[in-house]
Amino acid sequence: MQRDKPGDLAARSGSGGIGQALAGLAIAILAIMTTLPAGSALGQAADETKTCRAEVTAAPDVQIKDCTALIPATQDPKILSGLYQIRGRAYAALPDFAHALADFNEAVRLDPRSLTALTLRGDFYVASRRYDQAIADFEHAIEIDPKSYTAFADRGLAWTGKHQFTQAITDYTKAIALNPNLPVAFNNRGLAHAAKRDFAPAVGDFTEAIRLDPKYANAYDNRGKILLSQGQFEGAIADFTAVIGLEPALVGVRIDRCWAGALAGQLPAALADCNEAVQQQPGNPAALNIRGLAYLKSNQPDKALADFEAVLRINPKVADARYGRGLALIKKHNAQGNTDIAEAKAIQPNIVEQFARYGIR
Repeated sequence: MQRDKPGDLAARSGSGGIGQALAGLAIAILAIMTTLPAGSALGQAADETKTCRAEVTAAPDVQIKDCTALIPATQDPKILSGLYQIRGRAYAALPDFAHALADFNEAVRLDPRSLTALTLRGDFYVASRRYDQAIADFEHAIEIDPKSYTAFADRGLAWTGKHQFTQAITDYTKAIALNPNLPVAFNNRGLAHAAKRDFAPAVGDFTEAIRLDPKYANAYDNRGKILLSQGQFEGAIADFTAVIGLEPALVGVRIDRCWAGALAGQLPAALADCNEAVQQQPGNPAALNIRGLAYLKSNQPDKALADFEAVLRINPKVADARYGRGLALIKKHNAQGNTDIAEAKAIQPNIVEQFARYGIR
């Protein structure tokens, strides 16, 4: 998503890697409902069945050990498939992706019509950026159950990974039609709309996600970024404030709120946010760059100069920092600023217009 803000800040996906992704990759979709019926062999392994269950929170290594102990205790393909699904998720959480994929493959082999096995493996492929293989698994799941909102929502993720956002929106819409109480499906459809620069429906989807889940930090963050890009600074600040209330350790949101505050003219509050971000991550170039711009707007050229120079030591090609340093030097009556401004224009020809939008001249 393009944002009218300086720096090259990466959007957060909300995923902590494949292991975490499998537990809820952009949609709270997977809770394997595998149950292990009591039988003579399984009954002898009562301790293992307490942890080798999808609904149980246990350390991955414990689940792996206990599921491994249970696997030889049954020949039932459906039960075995469920055990391999649970162990595969545990391997992915370690992360041990090779063993995880092997278990998901075995789960599908044992029970080719298991929606959870197909969806788990499909989610693994999405997180591994093997989107075509993921789509194949989700399509198989949809053939088995055309009302599987899980499969539609997850196939939307795969289309998004392929940058085929229209197909993604279609699948998210089908998932929502089947289950309208999916906040993450609304969030992900909003991201697909935003990728197409259709900002109004994107904001609508993020708003609905928040209505369904008022503690959904990613939806607030995504909506805030769009509002910021559209010049709706007060709304953006409110959304970033909500995120900080929910996840106060996120440095990127502090940086975003700093920039929204600076653009809104709320310079003391903005600088407080940027100072907090720099304190948490002293070498963060985005935090330094935006704080430099806030200092420039606050008519503090010495402090702005220090921040821009720190950014340029990290990356001499950051046009914002180069142009900002030029303006700071000119404010200090240093002719070297003209050289910086010329170099910034060579890097980014529209830099003057961009700074005019920032309210910095």
